[in-house]
Amino acid sequence: MMNNPQHITELKQIGHYDILRCIGRGGMGLVYLARDTRLNRQVAIKCLRSELCEPHYRERFKREALLLAKLNHPHIVQIYDFIETQDELALVMEFVDGQNLYLHLREHIVCFTQRMQWLTQIAQGLAVAHDAGIIHRDLKAENILINKRNEAKISDLGIAKSQDFNATLTDHVAGSYSCMSPEQAMGEELDSRSDLFSFGILAYQLLCNAHPFGDTDNKLQLMQRIISHAPIPPGKHIPDLPQEISELLGQLLSKNPDNRPANTHWLAAQCEKLSQLFLATSFEPDNTQTLPQSSQPSIQYSQHPLLKQTRQPINTSGSGIRSKQQNITQEHPTFEAVDTNELLSSKQKFNAYIKTNSVTVTLAGLTLLMLVAVGIWLLQPKEPRYVAVLPPTLSTADMHESQQELVKGAVYDAIQQSVLQLDGYYLIPQNEIADINASSNKEGLETVRRATAADELITANIQCKIEACTITLSRLTPDVKKQEGRLRVQDTKTIDVLTDNYLSVATIVQNNIGGLYFENVANTFEQIDTKEYTKFLEFNRSYVTKGANTDLLADLEKLNGNIELLPAFQTLFSEVALDLNHETKDKNFLVKINKLIKGNKTTDKIYLKNLFSLQIAEENFDAADKTIELLTKLHSNTSTKYEMLAYKLMAKKDYKGAISFYEKSLISKKTTKNLYLAAIAYWYLGNSVNAKNYIDEALSLSPTFSNALFFRGTIHLLSGNSEEAKKSFETVKDIAPNDAYNLSNLGLSYLLSKQYQKSLDLFKKANEIYPKNPAFILNQADAEYLLGQHSNAQESYQNIINIYESQKDLPSFDSLKDASQAYAHTSNFQEALSTLKKLEERSSQSVEIIYIGALVHTLANNKTLAIYNIDNALKKGMGSKWFELPWFDTLCNEADFIETIKKYGGTNTCSP
Repeated sequence: MMNNPQHITELKQIGHYDILRCIGRGGMGLVYLARDTRLNRQVAIKCLRSELCEPHYRERFKREALLLAKLNHPHIVQIYDFIETQDELALVMEFVDGQNLYLHLREHIVCFTQRMQWLTQIAQGLAVAHDAGIIHRDLKAENILINKRNEAKISDLGIAKSQDFNATLTDHVAGSYSCMSPEQAMGEELDSRSDLFSFGILAYQLLCNAHPFGDTDNKLQLMQRIISHAPIPPGKHIPDLPQEISELLGQLLSKNPDNRPANTHWLAAQCEKLSQLFLATSFEPDNTQTLPQSSQPSIQYSQHPLLKQTRQPINTSGSGIRSKQQNITQEHPTFEAVDTNELLSSKQKFNAYIKTNSVTVTLAGLTLLMLVAVGIWLLQPKEPRYVAVLPPTLSTADMHESQQELVKGAVYDAIQQSVLQLDGYYLIPQNEIADINASSNKEGLETVRRATAADELITANIQCKIEACTITLSRLTPDVKKQEGRLRVQDTKTIDVLTDNYLSVATIVQNNIGGLYFENVANTFEQIDTKEYTKFLEFNRSYVTKGANTDLLADLEKLNGNIELLPAFQTLFSEVALDLNHETKDKNFLVKINKLIKGNKTTDKIYLKNLFSLQIAEENFDAADKTIELLTKLHSNTSTKYEMLAYKLMAKKDYKGAISFYEKSLISKKTTKNLYLAAIAYWYLGNSVNAKNYIDEALSLSPTFSNALFFRGTIHLLSGNSEEAKKSFETVKDIAPNDAYNLSNLGLSYLLSKQYQKSLDLFKKANEIYPKNPAFILNQADAEYLLGQHSNAQESYQNIINIYESQKDLPSFDSLKDASQAYAHTSNFQEALSTLKKLEERSSQSVEIIYIGALVHTLANNKTLAIYNIDNALKKGMGSKWFELPWFDTLCNEADFIETIKKYGGTNTCSP
C-alpha cells in the first residue's frame, strides 16, 4: 500500500472511491478525502500503513472497524464501509468538514456556554461508546472534530478496544501521554472509567486554559504527575469558576477509578444540566481562551450576579454516582435569585453591569421592566418541595395496644391527606419512608431526610391517657446556617383530642396541618362514616403488618358509607389488589381496581397514580404514557416523571431505557429508592458492577433499607456466596418477618449450603403466606426432592404444571420460568423444552433464564447445550456453587463441564 511519502499523491482510487487528497496522518495510517462514486458524497478514508500490514496489525485494524460499526450517534464519526483486499485495508468514514478542537480554539473566539455544550456532546457520544463496550483510550482535543454547525464529534477510535478483548502490554500503554489516566500510564487493565479521567483532563483544559497536572514538555515528568500528584485546583487558574464545575472536575480526576462517576450517561446529563444553567444566566468569559501552551491562564472569569453561591444541604440537586467512601451528605453550592435588577438581567438577557454613562433609563420604564421580569420569574414552573411525613410516635401508660395503633393510624392518614392538598408540595410516598426503617430520634430523622432527599419533615408526637391525647405536630426544615444543614423546628402545633372517635381525631389534625403552612386545607373526611373509617384503619394496619390476602380485599369491598371517596382507601385497595394479581396472575383483581378508581376520581393526583399502576399491570403502556403527562401537568415534578417512565420501561423489560430515566431522576433527586431501582435495572441488564455500586450507595444513605438489603442478599445468592446472602436475608427477616420473598430467598441460601431441612421450613412458611405462588411451590418441591421426599416433590411439581396449564393461552413470564423447570423435574422434556423456548424468546440474556436453560437441558440429557448455558451463566457472574446441586450430577464425568467450572474458579462441582 503506502511504502513511501510519494504514495500520498500516487493513490487515485480505492474500490469505488475516488481519492481527492490526503488530509491527515494517524498512528496507524493516512487519512484521505475521497468521493463515493455510488452515493456521490464526500467521505474520509483511513488506510493502514504498509509497514503495519502484518497479521497482528491487520487484525487490530479490522477490530476497529467492527467496534466502530456498533456506534451510530451524532457526536461520533460514523463508519460507512470497510475495504479489505490482499493489498489494501481501508476504513471509510463520515467526512467532517471542519477542524479538530485544538485548532478550532486557537483560531476562534468561543463562549463559555459553547464549551459546555461541546463537553455535553462529547460525553453523550462517549456514553454510547461505553454502552457498546468500547474504551476510546486516546480522548483529547486533537481527536475531537468541530463541524461547520459547531457540533463536536469524537474521532480516531483507532486504539479503542472492546472490554472483552485481552489486549497485549503494548496495547495497554497506547494513547497520548498528556491525556492518560493513572491506570493507563501504569499499564494496568482499563475500563470505561479511564476515559472519564481523560475527559476530565480535556474539560479542565477547555475551561481553565491549563493542564490539570501542569504544562510541561517532559513526557516522563507529566506521566509521573498524573500517577502520583493531585490536580491543580481549578480555582488557581479561574478564581470565579463555579463550584459545581470544580467539584465535577475533581470527581473526574480522582486517582481512584471507584471515585469517578460510575456512569457516563450521568456525566453527560450533568454537563447538560450545567450547560443549560449557565446559558440561562448568560454566564460568559471576559474574552477568548485557547488550549494551554503555558501554565498561566489567559483570562479570569468574572462572577455573574446570579451566581451568588449559598451553602445548602444536598436535597434535590443530585450529585450523581459516588462511591460509598465519599461523603454522601456533602454540601453543594446552589444558585439563588438576588435582587430584582439581577433577576431582570437573567430573564431579559440584559448586561449585568449597566454603565451609567452609556445608557439612561427613566424610573417609570425601569419599574415596568422590573415588574415584567418578576412576573415572568414567578410564572416559571418550579419543582415542588418534598415533604416526608414520619409515622407518629405514641406514649401511654394505660391505653390498649390496638387502640394506640388506631390513633396513630388516624393521625398519620390525616397529615398525609393534608400535604396532598398543599400547593407546591409533593408528598413522599409512605412506603418509601417505611422501607428506610429509621428510628424516630434525631439521627433517624436525619437518615430519613438524606434517604428521601426531603426538603422538610413533619412529625407527630402523641401523649395519651385512657380517653384523651395531646398531639404535637412539628414541621422540620434544614438549618442552612449550621453544618450539614441539620434539621430545626420551623413551626409546631399542639392539640388535644378525645380517642373515642378516630374520624374526629383525623379531622382535627387535618384542620391544624394547614396552620403549619399558612394554607386552608379542605376536610377530606366530612362525608365518611365513623364506623367505616375505623374499619379502614384496622384493614390498613393489617396490610402493613401481614401483607395482602384475599380476605383483606373482601373486607375492603364490604366497606360502605362513602369510604370509597377517601383517597387513602383507593390507594390501599389498589395496592392490595395489585399485590394479589402479582402473586396469583389473576386478572380479575385488575378488574376490581378499574371499577373502583374510575368511579371515584376524588383526588386527581392519587387517582392518576393508581390509574398508572393499573395500566402498567395491564401492560397498557400507551395509556400509561398519557397518564404520566397528565400527572406532570398537575404538578411540576420531573423526578417523579422520570421514575414513572423508568418503571414503565422496566415492565417492558427495556432495562437500558429504564436506566437512562433512573439516571435522570437521580440527577434531579437522589434517594435510596431511586438508587435501589437503578441497581435492579443494571442487574437485569447484566451490569453487576454498577448494580453493586448503586445498592451500596443506597445502603450508605439508609443502612436498614430492607429492599436494598434484600437485593444485596440476592446478588450474593446468585454469585454463590450463601453465607453473605444469609446475613442480608436474616437482617430483613428481623425487620419484616412475614416477607414471603425474603423467606424464600433465605431458604435458597440454606439450600445452596445443603441445609435442606432448614430451607424446606422456610419455603413452607413462604407458602403459608402466599399459598398459590408457583415460585414458592417450586422451591418447596426442590427441597422435598433433595430430602428424599420424592412423592411430595412430584405432587408439588404437578401442582405448578396445573397452574401453568390453566393459563397456558396467555402465560406470564414468571409462570413460564416455573413451568419449564417443573416439566423437566417430572421428565416431560418435550413440554419443558417447548416452554423454555417461549421463555428465552422473551428474555434470553437474563442470568436466571440462562440457569433455567442449563437445568432443563441437563435433566433432558442435552449435555452440549447444558454446558453451553452453564458457561454463559458463569460468565455473567453466577456462582459455580449452583452447579454443585444434584441436578447436575450427570455432567460430572464430562470433561467440558469440569473444565468450564475450573475456568471460573469452581471446585468440588459434584454432590457427594
